[in-house]
Amino acid sequence: MKPFIMAKEKRQRLIRWLHNYKIRLMLVLFLYPNIVCFTPDSTGTSNTFVDFMFGLGEYADVSFNCKGQVTNVTKHSYVDYGAGFTHKIDVINLGIRGGQLIIKDAVHEATNISIFQNDYEVPGYSTFYINPFVGLNTKYLELNGGVLWFSNTSIYDFDNLARYLLDPGSLQITGDIRIGDREAFHFTSQYLSSIPLLTGSIFDMGFGFGNKESRTITWVGLSFGPFQNLGLSLK
Repeated sequence: MKPFIMAKEKRQRLIRWLHNYKIRLMLVLFLYPNIVCFTPDSTGTSNTFVDFMFGLGEYADVSFNCKGQVTNVTKHSYVDYGAGFTHKIDVINLGIRGGQLIIKDAVHEATNISIFQNDYEVPGYSTFYINPFVGLNTKYLELNGGVLWFSNTSIYDFDNLARYLLDPGSLQITGDIRIGDREAFHFTSQYLSSIPLLTGSIFDMGFGFGNKESRTITWVGLSFGPFQNLGLSLK
């Protein structure tokens, strides 16, 4: 029992530390690429990838009765942005992702078969998130794992995002995998590892087609969350 209590106390201290230093961590995340020198070296085995992404969109939280009929619909609109960098040393990845998602005020709409006929407003919210990770990166295999921290856990009180998370707390496990050559045909899948978090989807899996000459990658697959059903995704 004592080790469990100590682990819980350490987790609470980590959450408090992340909350107190979230602004500094975000500044480091965005300024780091401008501080560190990225000089290509054809003889070296290290390199750095930097991502900056912005997105916006809408999704709906739909409720059904036992007959499969729609009883309530809550339409959410959101804006999210994120950044990240991954530094590869030989076959080891060290990186961090972060950003903010902003869910705007929504209206919970009741249909004529709903028990509660009145519409009401669902307040919006926003949260910062930070995701340090480490992993293995070879030509034909890449595997990364990390921990994602939300600064605002009120997202679990009323929103349907909670159904896609493994744990109801502010800390989440993240991961992504690639099988195959990134510059050719390959398979990838990720959970809570996209940039930005909502626009990039909470979970996806699919196939990529790389081009060594143009250094581009076309990816097509299925994405899931925060949207209610699986959707076709193209990147």
